[in-house]
Amino acid sequence: MSGYSIRPLDSEADTARFDCGDAALNDYLRRYATQDVRRNVTRAFIASPLESSTRIAGFFTLSAASIQAETLPENLRKKLPRYPVPVALLGRLAVDREFQGKGLGSILLADVCRKVHAASRTLAVAGIVVDAKSPSASTFYQHFGFLELPGQTSRLILPSSGFADRG
Repeated sequence: MSGYSIRPLDSEADTARFDCGDAALNDYLRRYATQDVRRNVTRAFIASPLESSTRIAGFFTLSAASIQAETLPENLRKKLPRYPVPVALLGRLAVDREFQGKGLGSILLADVCRKVHAASRTLAVAGIVVDAKSPSASTFYQHFGFLELPGQTSRLILPSSGFADRG
C-alpha cells in the first residue's frame, strides 16, 4: 500500500498528534471516533506509515445510510426504485498535514472502494455518498468519479459501478 498500513482504529493509535488542518476533523478523531465505533454507528480506519504503527497519517469513517431515490442524478434514478436506496456513507476522510500532497488521500479512497465493494457482496449498496467539506474536497472526489447530487453541490455519490471497478 505504498508505505502505509490501513487498519481499524485501535487504542494504540496516537490520535492526539493527528492534525489535518481542520479542527472539526481533528476533534472528531480525538474525541468521538472511538465512541462512534463502540456504539456501532461507524467504522473508523487509520493509515499509518509502515515505520510507525502508532502514528496516524490519515483516516476515514464508513457507515450505512440511505438516500431518497429522487435526490439522485437522473441517469441513476431511472435505474432504481422510487423508495430510499441503501448507500455507504464516507463520513470523514482526512490526511495529516505532514502526509498531504503525497497521494495518501487517493490510497485511502481506494481502500474505501475496496471495503465497500467487498461488503456489497453481502449487503446491497447503490453507491458511496460523501458530503464534501470544501470546494477542493468536492473536486478531489469528482476526480475519482463521484457525481454531484442535483441541487446539493457538496453531496456526491460514486455509483456502485464506479467502486466495483476499483474493488
